[in-house]
Amino acid sequence: MFYDLTYLSIKPNQLGSVMSGLPRALPQATRSGRLIGCMSCDIGALNRIAVLSAYGDMVSLQADRAETLGAVDPYGLSAHLSGIETAAFRNLSFAADIEPDSFGPYYEIRTYEIAPGGLAETEAAWSRAVEKRNALSKLLMVMASIDTLPTRMVHIWPYTSLTERAKKRAEASRLGIWPPPGGSGHVLSLRSEVFVPLPISPLR
Repeated sequence: MFYDLTYLSIKPNQLGSVMSGLPRALPQATRSGRLIGCMSCDIGALNRIAVLSAYGDMVSLQADRAETLGAVDPYGLSAHLSGIETAAFRNLSFAADIEPDSFGPYYEIRTYEIAPGGLAETEAAWSRAVEKRNALSKLLMVMASIDTLPTRMVHIWPYTSLTERAKKRAEASRLGIWPPPGGSGHVLSLRSEVFVPLPISPLR
């Protein structure tokens, strides 16, 4: 499966206008794909909405993206936007495709930039450790970008509360199973943000 992850940056005091326009905008932007999640940043760079869509092939993903971004008024919301950031991803070999459900309401999206040539070793380290980490709390997805340099590795972790997040991360560290041994040697930068689903989001 291929995934499009788009961040919509919103001008101050325009969030309400964008949210009300999303039920019209997103079906038009994801014509050949399937909307997986639409979430607002709660902790991190605020006034940003993450839109995650799934595609069966890159041709359809690229066609939808080209039509949306090539429009005079992308998403029909350009008056309210200060920026659009988009990238295409494919899940790592051990990561199953996302089936939307109620896993949240908090979704931590962690973005790592990986040094050139370092993805294979990073993926191997994660594959050895992820089963034990996943037993503590669910890893919804880990995927790597296929159209950015450096490569971005994005992993998404749902939690029922921020307290649960802190508890599970501390337990994984205490047990020595996470971060994955040998999995950080090629990481150039790290970013973590917490998002909450919007009403239109299939992920809840």
